[in-house]
Amino acid sequence: MIKKVDYIYESNYSDNFKIGNPYKIIKVQEMHQYIINKNYDMVGTYLTNNVIFSLEDGSWLERKETCIKFILESYSSIEIEDYQVAINLAVTEGNGDELVLFWDNGKIVTPDGKESNYSWVETFRFEGDKIAYMNQFSKPRN
Repeated sequence: MIKKVDYIYESNYSDNFKIGNPYKIIKVQEMHQYIINKNYDMVGTYLTNNVIFSLEDGSWLERKETCIKFILESYSSIEIEDYQVAINLAVTEGNGDELVLFWDNGKIVTPDGKESNYSWVETFRFEGDKIAYMNQFSKPRN
C-alpha cells in the first residue's frame, strides 16, 4: 500500500487521477505517424473543430484549419527520422478530462541535409475520440 505523500507544491489542476484509456495513446501515436508521413489530411481527422494548440513561446492557435496549416508549414519541409517514444501515459482526471502525456524524440533533417536531434514533451486533452487541446515543448539534444 502506498502511503499518502505530502508534496512541497500541491497540484492546482488535480491530483485526483487514475490511469486512463490506452486507446487514447494509440490515437496520439497514429496522429504522429501521419505527421511523419506527411499525410496532413489524416492528421486533421484526429482534431476537434475548436482544437487549441498551446505553443512553447506562449502563443496559441485556435481551430482545426489554423492548426493544420501550422503543422503543414512546420513539418512539410523537414524529415523526421529515428523517431522514438520514451514515455506515453493516459490519465483520467477526477473531473473526467482524458489526457495523454507523451515524451518522444527523433532526428530532424532539413532540406540542406542538416541533422538535429530533438526531444519533445506533449500533453493532449481529448473530447470523445478527438484531440481538443495540445501543448508541446521541444529541446535540441545535440
